[in-house]
Amino acid sequence: MSNVGIAGNGEREPASPTAALPLPLIVRLGDALEESGVGYCHWKSNAAIDRSLAGDNDLDLLISRRDSARFSELASALGFVRVQRPGDAPRGIESFYGFDVDTDRLVHVHAHYQLVLGDDRTKNYRVPIEDAYIRSAEPAQVLRLPSPEFEWIVFVIRMTLKYCTPDEILWNALKGRRAGPSRTERRELEYLTKRTDRQRADAVLAEHLPCVEQELFADCVDALTFQVSFGQKLSAARRLETALQPFARRSRQADRALRVSRRFAAAGTRRMKRARRSRLAAGGAIVGIMGGDGSGKTTALSAVESLLGSEFDVRLVHLGKPRWSATTYAARGALKAVGLTAEGIGRRARLAPARRFADLVASYRPLVWLLCTARDRQHTYRRAHRFAIDGGLVLCDRYPHPRLASMEVPLIASRTAGVLDGRLVKAMSSLEQRYHRSIAPPELLVVLRLDPEIAVARKTEERPESVRARGAEVWNIDWRAVGAHVIDASQPQETVARELKALVWSAIS
Repeated sequence: MSNVGIAGNGEREPASPTAALPLPLIVRLGDALEESGVGYCHWKSNAAIDRSLAGDNDLDLLISRRDSARFSELASALGFVRVQRPGDAPRGIESFYGFDVDTDRLVHVHAHYQLVLGDDRTKNYRVPIEDAYIRSAEPAQVLRLPSPEFEWIVFVIRMTLKYCTPDEILWNALKGRRAGPSRTERRELEYLTKRTDRQRADAVLAEHLPCVEQELFADCVDALTFQVSFGQKLSAARRLETALQPFARRSRQADRALRVSRRFAAAGTRRMKRARRSRLAAGGAIVGIMGGDGSGKTTALSAVESLLGSEFDVRLVHLGKPRWSATTYAARGALKAVGLTAEGIGRRARLAPARRFADLVASYRPLVWLLCTARDRQHTYRRAHRFAIDGGLVLCDRYPHPRLASMEVPLIASRTAGVLDGRLVKAMSSLEQRYHRSIAPPELLVVLRLDPEIAVARKTEERPESVRARGAEVWNIDWRAVGAHVIDASQPQETVARELKALVWSAIS
C-alpha cells in the first residue's frame, strides 16, 4: 500500500517521513484485510496512527459484524491468538495478539464489531453507526482510516462521557486535579478539529445521530476545554447520556453506581499489586524447557517471560527444584530432629540401639527427601496444569522426561540397589514413580542442546565432572525422535531467546 494519510479536504497527504516503519506483521494484516474484502477501518486514535503501525500502541479496528467470522479466520492464519481480557468486557469487542518475529514484538488488536462508548470501566453506550463509519473509510498508510468528520464526532462523544460525569470530576478533585482530556487527547482533538469540515460534520450528525442535536454537540465540544465551568461540563454530560439512553446497556443511575464501585475496586487492586493479565481464549499451554548446565535455560525463559508476561497471564515454575510444601518442611524437620536426637543420645550414653537407630534414620533420610521432592514436583505440575486449563501460560524449567537417567526422574530404586531393601523401600520407590507418572508431557517440549565441553567452559563455578556428566546426558539423546524441538544452545543468547519465543508462540497460536 502507499505511504499516505487523510487530509482535511478529503485528499490524502504523505505520512511523516520521520515516522517509524510499520511492523511487517501489521503490513501483512492490512494487505490481507484488503484482499479479503472485509469491511473495516482503524476507527480511533488516528492522530497517532504511525505509533500504532509501529506497534507502540494497540490497533483498534472496527470490523463489520457480517465479516466477523472472516476476520477471525484471517487473524488466525496470520498467527494471531484470541484472548480473554480481565474484567467485564462489553460484548462486541474481542482482543487478539500476534507476534512479529522480525522485530520481536507483540501486536495487540482490539476487534470492535460494535461502536461501544462510555467510561472505560463500563462502556455503557453502543452507538449504531458502524456501517456508515466503515463506509466513510479510505485506504491510507497500511490500514483504512475513517473520514475526519465521523472520527471527530465519535471522539467528542467519547471524551464527554469519559471526563464530564459527576464521579469523574469529583474523583479528580479529591486528587487535586481538574477532570479533562490528557495532553495526548487534547492534541488528538486539535488534530481532528483542523481536518474536519464542520458542514459535513453537521450533516453526518443529523443523518446518523439525530438524537444528539447540534446545540448539545456544540456544548460537548466546549465541555472538553478547561475554560468552561464544572456546571457546564456536568450539564453537557447529563444531556448527552439522556440522549444516548436508547442505546445504553443500563440506566444512567445503574451505570454511575457501577462506575464508582469499579473505580474503588481498581484502586484496591493496584494497591495490592494484583493487576490481572489476559488469558488465552482457546485454553493455555505448558511449555517444558530442558537442557544441561550452561545451556542458558534461565536466561531464555526470562526473555520469554519478559515478552509475554506484560500482556499474558504467565507463570514461571521450576520442576527441577519445586517449591517445598508444608508436608516437606514438616517431614524434613522431623527427620533432622529425630536423627540429631538419636545421634546425641547414642554418643553421650553410648547406647548401641540409639546409634543403630541414628544410622537407620541417616540411611532413610535421603530417600524421604527424594520422595518429598517427587511429591512437590507432582503438586507443582498439578497447579500449573490447572492454571493452563484456565487460559494461563506456564513456562517450566527442567521438565521431567523418562529418557533422562539422573535429572528430574525417580531415583530411589537406583540409589538403594544393593544397599537397602525391604517393603518400606519398595513402597517409597513405587510412590515416587507414581508421582512422576502423573506428570504428563507438555504441549511444547524444547531442549537447549549444548556440547558438554562448552558447558564446562561456561560453568566455571561448578565442578567440571558434574557439569560434563549432566550435559552429556542431554547431548547424547535424539530428542527429535521423541517429538521435542531442539535449539542449538551454543548460539548467542539473543538468538536462542528469539528461537524460543517463536516456538512458544507457535504452541499457543
